[in-house]
Amino acid sequence: MGAMLAALSAAVLWAGAGGVALAAEGGGEGFYGRVFGGYSFLESPSIQGDQISNGAAGFGINRGDLRTSSGGWGGGAAGYRWGTLRLEGMGTYESHGAESFTSPQFQYRDLGGTARTDLNANPTLNGDLRIFTGFVNAMLDIDFGSPLQPFIGGGVGFANVRLDNVTGNSRGNNFKLADDSDTVLAFQAMVGVGYKVTDMFTAELGYRFLTMNNPTFSGGGAGEFELGIDSHQLWLGLRVNF
Repeated sequence: MGAMLAALSAAVLWAGAGGVALAAEGGGEGFYGRVFGGYSFLESPSIQGDQISNGAAGFGINRGDLRTSSGGWGGGAAGYRWGTLRLEGMGTYESHGAESFTSPQFQYRDLGGTARTDLNANPTLNGDLRIFTGFVNAMLDIDFGSPLQPFIGGGVGFANVRLDNVTGNSRGNNFKLADDSDTVLAFQAMVGVGYKVTDMFTAELGYRFLTMNNPTFSGGGAGEFELGIDSHQLWLGLRVNF
């Protein structure tokens, strides 16, 4: 991720120094591409299932909270622009370490096959939560006649969420949570600002909010469960107009 951001910075500086003679010929309509990378922060995902609960009913009662590390994310997009309106396809990837979760009542089978019930459990976890997304976005640039151009946008697409060999330990007992993936409908909103270095190159600083339908996982000692995932992401990017 650091290497990609360094390359973006170098390209922007090079363009700003007049390295692209064709930049002045860039128009307000045509194809473009962009690459970006940054940091992603997951809200504490809810984790809910028949065996990860306290058996009670009501909003927010029969579920726990999954704790993950923050992590890098990045991707690319390509599309077509009509003046200040852009339509694009976008793909992204991010990865987070699974750390632990809470459950008022956690029923599971350990690796030896023994059925156990832990009350007010706080199992530690090992493994990764990986998210790959694909979107179709509509973007709007706000042109004040300045090199700084704010933008807003949104998109609809899919998220493939994978729990990659996530195992755990609850009160000294080892168990497998999941090694599984699910693909669900996803939505995103974006806001940021672009700096028009030349007609060809625009540097971007942006924020993305990602949300999705709850993916479902199974095959581990905790039975079937689902995650509720929302993600907040910052990015630095480079847009190239062709």
